Amino acid sequence: MYESDLQEVISKLNIIIGAYDKVRIVDPVNKQVINLRDNGTEGAPEQCFAFWKKGQVCENCISMKAYRENDTFIKMEYSEEDIYLVTAFPIELTNRTVVLELMKKATDNISINVNGDDASSNFNALLNNLNNRAIKDSLTGIYNRRYINEKLPLDLINASLSDSSISVIMVDIDFFKNVNDTYGHLIGDCTLKSIANTLNRNLKRDNDWVARYGGEEFLICLPGAHLENAKEMAELIRKKVESTPIDCGDLEFFVTASFGVSSVTPKSGASITLLIEEADKKLYEAKRNGRNRVEA
Repeated sequence: MYESDLQEVISKLNIIIGAYDKVRIVDPVNKQVINLRDNGTEGAPEQCFAFWKKGQVCENCISMKAYRENDTFIKMEYSEEDIYLVTAFPIELTNRTVVLELMKKATDNISINVNGDDASSNFNALLNNLNNRAIKDSLTGIYNRRYINEKLPLDLINASLSDSSISVIMVDIDFFKNVNDTYGHLIGDCTLKSIANTLNRNLKRDNDWVARYGGEEFLICLPGAHLENAKEMAELIRKKVESTPIDCGDLEFFVTASFGVSSVTPKSGASITLLIEEADKKLYEAKRNGRNRVEA
């Protein structure tokens, strides 16, 4: 592949390489891979599917999907010894598109017992189910904390590679404890689903996304958006939340939410942790200043 391009990519991956068990750049068309570790490459290119020790090209090749659809994808995959969570996203080099794969072992976090003559196909079915469920919040249907942990670093890398900004919005439902105390936890769950739906349907671009951060907190990511753009988006969504009734069968009521916005550019050298911490700081500023407001 192209050594100068690769070295530039590698230099911008320092902030995340150590967090994964395996990092590789894949040429999905030629089915070749160069493994990355500690600011360098490991040996000569090899067949990308050789790692999984199945003797054939993967039927559900995540890198080819990322390459063809020019988007990020996450799946579960297994080798003879381990189960991995694999994230793949496309990178533009000078003369071609390649795919960055980030692999994290999930063996110790998953316990699966498969018996019978058709164990292999059953296991594949279980993995497909896990792939569909691993990145979605079971209550609200939007993305979950795992997706944040996998996707946000990729969006930051992409911002660095394209010299663009990235913004996040932290959202917290105001007085959510009062909803649970007054109406019960089932209505609380209904409220969370309604707010998640409002946040999700008011995103404007295909690459914007929202995830449940935890409890009654949500995170909205706006790749490429400057601080003022993100602030305007947060204010638009704040008004939508305020004016949209929570409809739980025979019960209908309104809630508000507070918003904290942060934004970074590649030159700022900010990390994912600092990006979220700044948005969280602004969120609590909004809550201290009276709630139902945006701070940036």
